[in-house]
Amino acid sequence: MNTELMPLILAGDGYQLTIADEAIQRKSNILSASSTIQIVGDNHESAVAQFHTRQLAAMRIEVEKSRKLVKEPVNRIGKMIDQAAAEFLIEINAEEGRIKRLIGNHAEEVLRIKAEKEAAERAAFEVARAAREAAEEGGIAAVLAAKKAAAEKLDASAEVATTKVADGVRFAWDFEIEDITAVYRAAPEFITLEIKRSAVLEWFREMERADVDVAAAASLVNIRAFKKPVVSSR
Repeated sequence: MNTELMPLILAGDGYQLTIADEAIQRKSNILSASSTIQIVGDNHESAVAQFHTRQLAAMRIEVEKSRKLVKEPVNRIGKMIDQAAAEFLIEINAEEGRIKRLIGNHAEEVLRIKAEKEAAERAAFEVARAAREAAEEGGIAAVLAAKKAAAEKLDASAEVATTKVADGVRFAWDFEIEDITAVYRAAPEFITLEIKRSAVLEWFREMERADVDVAAAASLVNIRAFKKPVVSSR
């Protein structure tokens, strides 16, 4: 088998990414100017600081726009590669899935048969034990019955031992949740709880628009609401 096979071939020239010298110089100038901001102690200094944040934000936005423009054709090629690979593998995936289902069906049938044989073995064991106990109380017939039951048990055990699942098939544990609340009560370490931050903040905004005391309302659901300063770059 050729392990170096490359079914997908990308033709044409590659890409070489460079950053404009003008952008590098502008970045240096902006950082040099903004480095003078070491403290904001009054409204005038705050206004100056905000001017520099707008300069920094403007370059950040320009770079982000440029990134999207440069990346767009690369993304388009990536989507073409994904689509070509997916279309090429449609029949392969379907055939692989079909055969795996056949193997799985056979494995499940083998497991079912083995379970039936194990049940028969347990039943034979109980019969053998009952016959042995009866034999201990005397009688040739009881002894013969005990020997017969023991032989049946050995036959059942041998049959179970020779029942094997095909190579390449294994049975792995899986699960389904019947009641997640009950699971959380019994074993909370299996459950992850995450707050929906965007939903909470939207709830705050709705209450604020309705002139509701946001902090008081939030405290009713064990949330401590507070305001913090947010500096705008606009």
